Amino acid sequence: MNRTASIILRRLGSLLATLVVMSLLIFVLVEIMPGDVAQMILGQSATKEAVAALRQARGLDDPMLQRYGRWISHVMVGDLGQSIYMQGVAINSILWRRVGHSLVLALTAFLMFVPLSIFMGVVAGVKEKKPTDSIISFFGLATMALPEFISGVFLITLFAVQLDWFPIVSVIPIGESLFENLNILVLPALSITFVMFGYVSRMQRSSMIQVMHSDYIRAAVLKGMPRRYVIFKHALKNAMLPTITIIGMNMGWLFGGLVVVETLFGFPGMGSLLMTAIKTRDVPLIEACVLLITVIYSVSTMITDILYSYLNPKIRFQGGRK
Repeated sequence: MNRTASIILRRLGSLLATLVVMSLLIFVLVEIMPGDVAQMILGQSATKEAVAALRQARGLDDPMLQRYGRWISHVMVGDLGQSIYMQGVAINSILWRRVGHSLVLALTAFLMFVPLSIFMGVVAGVKEKKPTDSIISFFGLATMALPEFISGVFLITLFAVQLDWFPIVSVIPIGESLFENLNILVLPALSITFVMFGYVSRMQRSSMIQVMHSDYIRAAVLKGMPRRYVIFKHALKNAMLPTITIIGMNMGWLFGGLVVVETLFGFPGMGSLLMTAIKTRDVPLIEACVLLITVIYSVSTMITDILYSYLNPKIRFQGGRK
């Protein structure tokens, strides 16, 4: 077995173990939330006998481990259960459409902040301790300090209320699709970009400064190679490794952060669906949404680890010897 395959198998084993532990943790945390699911289904006016009968019919009185086993066995075959708040509607029919919307929003934000952050980080690193570096670094710190809802309100006030360039709320009209209303993606994606820009650009700046001060870069400059050639041909490749890691690690956070952004803008994605499920204490829907976010975070982390190991020969060699 070659080294890359060995690394992938180890990461897959770690991923499966993580998902098993997280699924149990998610189930336990949701189950201990205050309130009675059966009471919420039947309403506050329901009798104790009716509530008890429903709890028995749905197996809510069974031991927790038994209920967890029943839930996870259904999840493993793709059955996420039925929504309580939406009166027995299958979660699969609700969730995947919302996930598709969130993926489009996340991809839009990704295409915005990754090229911009890397470019600005490279410029700041090359212009170390100069006014350009100070301006980019200050802007990065400022965006990192702004919560999503603050930057979102600012964007709504400026671009939707004052300039009237984009709609105030990112709602898809009935009978239309997201791709017919791509303008509703701009402000939510910009709100995400504001936060991600600071993390990625500062990491790229730090890596670029470290690489530019290395011996082999100084040797290349002394040999008379053009500065632009040295930066983009030699320095950038090595300076990208930590940046790739921070981008991959933040992809899971990105989907978690969508809860705030989608709720603020009224965007019909997975984040706003999770918030609705929490407000209505729709336990099966909460479990499905949180588990899916966990899967996305774990898979993105695994892909980042594999990509980093592949791009870094030292790690790849060490991984192959273990």
